[in-house]
Amino acid sequence: MIKNIAKRLFNSNMDSIKYDLLLYYNDELIRDIYFIPKKIEEGLVSNKINDDSYLNKVVKTINSYKNIDIEKVIEDKIKSFEEDVGYRINDYKLYVIIGLDTTTIYSTKYNGEDITVLLLEATDGNMGSLDMLLAHEFTHFVRKQYFDRDIFENCIGERFIVEGIGCNYSQEVAPNREDYTYCIVDKDIFLWVKNNRDKVEEHMKGHLDSREMMYDYFYMFADTEKTGLPPRTGYVYGYLIVKEYLEKKNLKIKDIINMDWEDILL
Repeated sequence: MIKNIAKRLFNSNMDSIKYDLLLYYNDELIRDIYFIPKKIEEGLVSNKINDDSYLNKVVKTINSYKNIDIEKVIEDKIKSFEEDVGYRINDYKLYVIIGLDTTTIYSTKYNGEDITVLLLEATDGNMGSLDMLLAHEFTHFVRKQYFDRDIFENCIGERFIVEGIGCNYSQEVAPNREDYTYCIVDKDIFLWVKNNRDKVEEHMKGHLDSREMMYDYFYMFADTEKTGLPPRTGYVYGYLIVKEYLEKKNLKIKDIINMDWEDILL
């Protein structure tokens, strides 16, 4: 199931966008699937709707997708991923929203079910960026269906491989971009992790099968002063580890998408 919640904004323009966004962000569904799980502060709304660069980005996004059946586009892309990797997804729930430019795509719980939320403004109206985000999340759909456990919270070792597979499949689907874009981090963070693998691995030593360092490696607001690691280090590390494995074995993501994390990392 794909539900385009952003569609209600598709008739907005620069004259009406502030008012339309205020109504939109007061919707109970948006609060339940975005504001609450992502811990968005109320004050951010007023800051963003008075930010011309943000408003321009939202209007650009709206204009790029308003004449497209985005639900059908996403459905077709996921079908193409299924054909590529040879694995059929039984069920998924994906909500498309316009957010406050705070993140890209994520999994959460809604009414007791696992759902995925895509923030359309993160694509900036670029279909290649949409491909990249959906490809990443598609690998999560596969692994969540294949493994009978929480692939995100089981342990940091598994999470490295989960995100590494996602980032590398994004690269296969939307090639010729800078490596850091597939990890959804700034270039300086990517280079720091790449050049400081020894520090990263020393920090995780003895904890791969534990989840106690999950926040350190995978959350935007981790205590970087305490750990000495930049935020979202785990995405970059996972990307590098999986890429090395693929290159060493001359494989594609379709060959490892349902491999256990220990068989890749250890």
